Amino acid sequence: MTNPPDPNRGAPTLTHALLGWLLIPLLVLLAVSAYTTYRNASHLAETERDLVLEEITDDLKELASAALEAKRKIDPDSLAFNLLIRDAKDQRYFAIYDPNGALLAGDPRLTRMGTGVGNDQHAVFGTLSLDGRKVRRAAVKGSKEDLPGFEIQVAETMVRRDRLTLHLLRGVLVPQALVLILSIPLIWFGISRGLHPLEALRRRITHRSAQDLDAIPADNAPRELQPVVTALNDLLLRFKAVQDEQRRFMADAAHQIKTPLAVLTAELDLARADTSCPCAQPTYRRLQKATARLAHLVRQLLALAHSEANASKTRVLFDLSELAKEVTGDFVAAAGRQRIDLGFEGAEQAIPVRGNPTLVREAMKNLVENALKFTPEGGTVTTSARASPPVFSVADSGPGIPDAELPLIFQRFHRAPDSSATEGSGLGLAIVQEVARKHGAVVTVGKSALGGALFELRFEGDAVSLS
Repeated sequence: MTNPPDPNRGAPTLTHALLGWLLIPLLVLLAVSAYTTYRNASHLAETERDLVLEEITDDLKELASAALEAKRKIDPDSLAFNLLIRDAKDQRYFAIYDPNGALLAGDPRLTRMGTGVGNDQHAVFGTLSLDGRKVRRAAVKGSKEDLPGFEIQVAETMVRRDRLTLHLLRGVLVPQALVLILSIPLIWFGISRGLHPLEALRRRITHRSAQDLDAIPADNAPRELQPVVTALNDLLLRFKAVQDEQRRFMADAAHQIKTPLAVLTAELDLARADTSCPCAQPTYRRLQKATARLAHLVRQLLALAHSEANASKTRVLFDLSELAKEVTGDFVAAAGRQRIDLGFEGAEQAIPVRGNPTLVREAMKNLVENALKFTPEGGTVTTSARASPPVFSVADSGPGIPDAELPLIFQRFHRAPDSSATEGSGLGLAIVQEVARKHGAVVTVGKSALGGALFELRFEGDAVSLS
């Protein structure tokens, strides 16, 4: 048998929603930080490598000046040139132009920059594409004393720049990403702690009895939860008013019916005493039987109203065994009239139970009365009380309860199909279950060793008391 799907399993949780709304801004900030860090790292890498290029152009200018002063031809293959131009990571290019714009040495693809070239102290920079790769170049003019009108250019590819940018970017973003990842459990913990009052409110409402309609205390609730608690209290107050009105109506109606029933019963007794009309006696007997059944229904309605109205009042410590003996003794005479062997079995020691003894007595009476009702003449009904846990049970030698009827017997006004010959209102077991629910007890039904039904009223939780 498969379990039904939980309708709340796919529902979004407030914790997940808050975590999402906190992480989204953090991820946006991380993206903004990544962009600004990349821009800063790229600028720093470009500035650093531009300084290197500027130093190389200055050194190349000194080499070219020394060669021209010695009236030697500029030799790009010389060791000094190689030391300046060669690099292990980047490909470098250079070009030296005379004042007339003629290329004295270097790569002709580094075209003359002309009027845009800086002075003899500061180089100008630009980018171009060589061999399908982007390169960065620096150009500087010769001084008036040294290579006047000359233009010296040095260019290099972007490998070192890109690596330096990536290194700077990684050095900043990786710690930030790690901090964000490590902060997720902390954020989760903080959200859970922040929602603890909401969880406490949920537990407080969940653990309430269905009959506890008192206002929920809002003293310790956070300010954001106080409107929710106020709305719940207002709903509980309105529901309690409606429920009280229904209970008062049922109790008042039952009380109002009792008076005419008593008058009707008295009139029927007088009519039966009059023997002048023997033919009317069967009718009187049927009327008396119907009136007794109606009076029993009224008593049961009053008992049910009393049970619902006294959910948790008058909870005291009483002896379950002694109460069971008293209830059993109340039905000895009735059992004798039906020639039913009614007995009690139980230990001599007390069985302490905390609850409302009046309601528990009413539940016991209904169980014993129900057993006597369905047990034929000459049968047996045995009540018992035992401890660990406290249990009151009633076993009979009647026909028992069919399996098909077990889910229905505790419903109000339900009567077994074959119970037309017995008097009853269909409220007795409903009252037993109502009393059990108010005491945190459990009512079970099974087959007794006598061959009939076995009802057990088992007390658990707060009702079990050892003091």
